[in-house]
Amino acid sequence: MYRNTFNFNKYQLPETFNVTLSGVDYEAEVWYNHVNDRLYITLRDENGEDLITSEKLVAGERLFAGVNDENLPREDLVMIDETGKATVVNFANVNRDIWITEDETFTGELDPGNADEGIFNPDGDEANIDFDSDETDDPSDDDDLDELDDLDLIRGEGGGE
Repeated sequence: MYRNTFNFNKYQLPETFNVTLSGVDYEAEVWYNHVNDRLYITLRDENGEDLITSEKLVAGERLFAGVNDENLPREDLVMIDETGKATVVNFANVNRDIWITEDETFTGELDPGNADEGIFNPDGDEANIDFDSDETDDPSDDDDLDELDDLDLIRGEGGGE
């Protein structure tokens, strides 16, 4: 996985760990509810004050999406499974198949068949990805050389120098 992920020891839940996001130190606590086999996260600011409590970790959804608070990190944190197989977050697959991840994906990156045409674009920069250009490297087709061609014709018609 090439993304920035936040790992925790699921065998020692609840677990508290520090994470720096948007230049701010946060404290995250992940805990497990064995009754419904789901995991939850609480996020605290640098002073230990709760910002988010008991947010359920949901596959493919942005954490804290329903909260508008300037104290929350600017990064999008998402439970991402790069294989695209996980549809839920549970004890069996967390930190094995699916991780809390800074979402830096581009549209369609995780879609099945993303690389079918032989082009995989993990950074989302589409500026230099056009490989199907109709242009050729043949200098005879280059319009910039027309002036030189005209000069040769003038020299040829005028007897040359």
